Amino acid sequence: MKNTEKHINELLELEPSSIISLYKINLKDKGDYLFHAGENGYRKKIVFDGQSYDFYPIKVDGFDMQAGGGLPRPRMTFSNYQGNISMRLDFFEDFTNYKVTRIKTFVKFIDKENFPNNINPHEDPDPDASFTEDVFFVNQKVKEDDAVVEFELVSLLELENANIPARVVYSNNCPWVYRSDIGCRYTGKPISDNKNKRFVPSGYNEIMVGENVYFEDEFDAEEFAPGTDYNEWTINNIYSKGDVVKTTPFDYDPSLNPSSIYVCVKDNTRSNPIFDRESWRLDECDKTICGCRLRFSDISAEESGGGKRQGEDWIESNKGLPFGGFPGIEPYEFK
Repeated sequence: MKNTEKHINELLELEPSSIISLYKINLKDKGDYLFHAGENGYRKKIVFDGQSYDFYPIKVDGFDMQAGGGLPRPRMTFSNYQGNISMRLDFFEDFTNYKVTRIKTFVKFIDKENFPNNINPHEDPDPDASFTEDVFFVNQKVKEDDAVVEFELVSLLELENANIPARVVYSNNCPWVYRSDIGCRYTGKPISDNKNKRFVPSGYNEIMVGENVYFEDEFDAEEFAPGTDYNEWTINNIYSKGDVVKTTPFDYDPSLNPSSIYVCVKDNTRSNPIFDRESWRLDECDKTICGCRLRFSDISAEESGGGKRQGEDWIESNKGLPFGGFPGIEPYEFK
């Protein structure tokens, strides 16, 4: 939490310490570029809040609010010595829509590693004593030559080709990856195939859910698929009706490509569930509200606060799904 009182008090001092500006370009899943412009002739790295900001010759202007109420459009100009910036433009798509953050603080509040013998002569470092961060996005590259590369920055409200919110909510079509650790977050037992044919009679049983089930008399709801941490399928095992396995893809990603859960529907099965759809059924959501209610609740809720989290997982709630819709309907930061 920002310590506004501390930096305001410093501003009111008769001789406040120098203000420095630090910059961060978020490269999404490729990390961050951290740098400073060498204000006051300082050409070494600056350590702030445990992170190192390298010196890079840049010129930044236009952050000030306009008198007419228009939103600022700062310009950030980089030295392009030996094509150092140009060679990054193709890889990062001219940095278009990449987030740029400016952090302003006083020299006296930066980390002790910046001072001789690791001793801050002013007072203890305090990263929370910085000003409110200025967050902008690269709107376009406006100039590139052998000497410089210049970018125009805009606020999120003026960003082109972006949706607010970042995801569009449709009335009856879930956008999340089933069993993903974002959005869906379902980690429970297998419920049904993609036609909403259930494995055992249980849970929500209204329109769009058929009467037929795979195991009508063999198991009750508690006996079927106990636990949620299922073993990986292996060719060495022989499987029976009701056995549950998982298959983990080579490009496993808990957010984009999670493990798949299969249920055996024939005795004496050794086949690979990925290829044998007669002996195995994939636990799969039909991506509608119906499929969602089968997994989270049997009561629809119109108000917020329906499905709730237990740690990082969604659990059933007698209030139903959040907003009567899909899990994950909550604020998300645009990145």
